[in-house]
Amino acid sequence: MPKKNILFALLIFFIGISIWFLYSLPDKRSTIIEDNNFAIKDTSIIEKVFIADRSGNTITVIKNDGSWVVNNKYEVRKDAINTLLSTISKLKIKKPVSKSSFDNVIKFMATSGIKVEIYDKYNLIKSYTIGSNTSDHLGTYMLMENATKPFVIHIPSFNGFLSPRYGIQGQKLDVVNWRSNKIFSLKSEEIENIKFTDLSNIKNSYQLSTNPLILSDYTSKKVPINKEAIFKLLNSFEKLNCETYKVKWKIDFSTQLHELIVNSDTLRTYQLNEGKEKSKEENFTVDRMYATVNHGDLMLIQDYVFNKVLITLNELKK
Repeated sequence: MPKKNILFALLIFFIGISIWFLYSLPDKRSTIIEDNNFAIKDTSIIEKVFIADRSGNTITVIKNDGSWVVNNKYEVRKDAINTLLSTISKLKIKKPVSKSSFDNVIKFMATSGIKVEIYDKYNLIKSYTIGSNTSDHLGTYMLMENATKPFVIHIPSFNGFLSPRYGIQGQKLDVVNWRSNKIFSLKSEEIENIKFTDLSNIKNSYQLSTNPLILSDYTSKKVPINKEAIFKLLNSFEKLNCETYKVKWKIDFSTQLHELIVNSDTLRTYQLNEGKEKSKEENFTVDRMYATVNHGDLMLIQDYVFNKVLITLNELKK
């Protein structure tokens, strides 16, 4: 082989070795390392998640015998906790924050960032701050506890920002976003008695006992039973949800329409203030009422959901 070809082959060999050596070394310039891993792959170990905004609102969801409770008071919506845990498990670093955005991102986190703390049964296992969203809305700025550099975080294949998946709306928290909308969840065999009062026409009212099966009118006089209608009513309490809660709203409670007592729980419905509701961005082709259960928080319920249990005596008697 000519000497010139040998020298050329040796040059190619050494260049290849150099490239392999450089790529095999750890990238000292990269700040995306294992210590910056925001995700918790095994969410089954999570027992508590604490979230706090800069306005003093806090959300604490705690696992309690396999179910979840928010702020030690309300049952958590299943879709809300499932979304949160799925998000926690899938977080990926998309890229570091650019130098041009760095100061603004840090300033926003300091003034408006949402703190997230995740615990197992005994210890804090992850803590970070959620900041604003990227301009393309395909990532969210996050900063790990005790870190100095934030990152753009995303979920691969998910097109959108992440803060709503933590129950955050406009950098604020609201327990309403976490509460289960379940009002009644009773199987027919669990119902012992029902008392319905129609305040607009007392003659529509009734009392129903299930063991033995007795239907009485508003004067407590027994009336013949339409068993098919009775069984349909009893089976209608298995899944009854409100539309939403209106915790901060005030209404005229003199506009009460119905009172429905099922076992020991009392549902009261009230006339809807149409003017107030129509200022909201909602679908107003659906008829609604206000309601409370056991004098609790004000709710909005939909007629077509609750009309199957707010029925009159005439619909139950033979």
